[in-house]
Amino acid sequence: MSSVFSLSPGRHLLWSPDHGSEIVASIIDLAERLEVRCGTVAAIGALTEATLGFYDQEAHEYRTIEIERPMEIAGLLGNISIRDGRPFLHAHATLADSKGDVMGGHLTRGMVFAAEVHLQELLGTPPVRVHDPNTDLFLWRSGD
Repeated sequence: MSSVFSLSPGRHLLWSPDHGSEIVASIIDLAERLEVRCGTVAAIGALTEATLGFYDQEAHEYRTIEIERPMEIAGLLGNISIRDGRPFLHAHATLADSKGDVMGGHLTRGMVFAAEVHLQELLGTPPVRVHDPNTDLFLWRSGD
């Protein structure tokens, strides 16, 4: 049976990363500074460029989609857990261009134009990401 985690709500943190910063690294840095080891993340705003990923299930590797134009963050959802002893962000984003056309996938990188992030801390024993040989991904397992 897969791992199930019972966690309790902690702090709700609202934050705007700096213009020109990289959003994934900035969220991880915030979690480290505030000692958030587990939580959920949501964000809206705009990016000047981004990299999305799509996991090729047969090849067991991410394919990247480079976006080199301004995009609105129509939605960003993710979570913070532990990988290699540090907070790790796993986030997916839906991005919209000036025509309203959307692209989505695993958010690897995004340069902030302006963004608003909500980080909901979860308290308890955080999930730990461990290599799964079936998928070749790092999936949640109990940290105990």
